Amino acid sequence: MALGDLLKSKKDRELEAKRRRRKAFREAENAVDAVKDRVGRLKKDRDAKWKEARDYLRDGQKGAAQRCLQTVRASEVMMSKLETKKWVFEQLLTKLELSKTDQEFAAALGAINTVVHIDPDKVADVLGEVEDKLGDQVDTDKIWDKLHSKEMEGVESSLADQVPSLDQMLKELEDEVAEESGGGRSGRARESAERAVKEADETAGLRARARKIIEGNAP
Repeated sequence: MALGDLLKSKKDRELEAKRRRRKAFREAENAVDAVKDRVGRLKKDRDAKWKEARDYLRDGQKGAAQRCLQTVRASEVMMSKLETKKWVFEQLLTKLELSKTDQEFAAALGAINTVVHIDPDKVADVLGEVEDKLGDQVDTDKIWDKLHSKEMEGVESSLADQVPSLDQMLKELEDEVAEESGGGRSGRARESAERAVKEADETAGLRARARKIIEGNAP
């Protein structure tokens, strides 16, 4: 604590501490906003490079298209890393904001204690019971966390799963160009058509089965 702080009254020191705390949280929130802006710019650059790669491929310049796709993938990797860091930072910031309630509760209890006569032994007993129940709640939370982790096994994807490879991007780009030029259907369109045919076959089979059951001819 600086010498100047020692000369201030307790109230002034508390007000100064609150101002510093508000300033710190504002700076943290500004840092989050800065990351959001950075991600937004990366998305804009990525979309522009994707369009440029599509134009090159349409003109038959596959090499130039691949170079653009390298920039696209680099942007995807950077955005994924920034989003991960932003998410972790936001979780930590939320926990720190919640920790402020401890100080607020302590101050409120201190104010109450000055105007209310409290039996320390009785309060100790009650708080002891509350602490036991909170301990039980912590154990319950651990069980939920364990179940959550079990359910999430195999669901979380690695960075390689999140960001397509250059070959995958090139294939998707070629499908887009082929679809635009009318020379073929995109991979997504083909998959959708195949899925529709399969669902139609399954529906027809179910209807035939239903007719057999109604007519009494079911095996």
